Amino acid sequence: MGKMEVIFILIALALIFLVRFLYQNGFSGAKVNPEVKDRQIKVACVGDSITYGFGIKNWPKNNYPTQLQNLLGENFNVANFGVSGCCVGRKTELSFLKTKTYLDSLDYRADILIFMMGSNDSIAFNWTDREKFKEEYLHLLETYVKDEDIKVYLCTVSKAYFPKGRTTGMTNFGIQPKIIETIVEIIKEIATEKNYELIDIYELTSQNFNWFKKDKVHPDKEGALAIAEEVYRKIKTNEHPQGV
Repeated sequence: MGKMEVIFILIALALIFLVRFLYQNGFSGAKVNPEVKDRQIKVACVGDSITYGFGIKNWPKNNYPTQLQNLLGENFNVANFGVSGCCVGRKTELSFLKTKTYLDSLDYRADILIFMMGSNDSIAFNWTDREKFKEEYLHLLETYVKDEDIKVYLCTVSKAYFPKGRTTGMTNFGIQPKIIETIVEIIKEIATEKNYELIDIYELTSQNFNWFKKDKVHPDKEGALAIAEEVYRKIKTNEHPQGV
């Protein structure tokens, strides 16, 4: 075997390792949702990197939609429609409305919608004002609720923590914690006005900084499990008989 062949093999192996590492740790953006079986209740988890599971070790098993699937069992089909970096706003850096994942989530025709989005809208070049965000949030949300049979759960966004020694401005990834608080208020308003079920992920994550030690924005696998458990508890308080 010649020197160039050895180099080629080493490069190929390094690329395979890199791709596997990125996928296993939630950095690749790739995902494969489970095939829907007859009479399963379809649960669409729509959101950003928190839903996708960005940075979670052993991502295929530990992102929150997968852990929710394990909790709900075989009568349910839970699909992950999270896109890292996506926003509610149509004129933001990465509007969810412009992604293929958005179209896939509509085609899924969910029985239950778990909607958790807004964190990236807090970034300075994405944020406009309170009224505009609410308008854009409602516009996106209402594309899912044209079917009156869908059950909607609105999740407040998770808490974003400041790096040590900072109490104002932005945290990692340009997220602005103070704007996050405003976004949480808006989501609660919409849940009340539209009579949608509210799942307060902000409150849950505000009590558990230890889930965010890695980058102050994304929960680890324990945090993802806690989110899945919170969503599971909320779903189980409502009756969703098999075959809805």
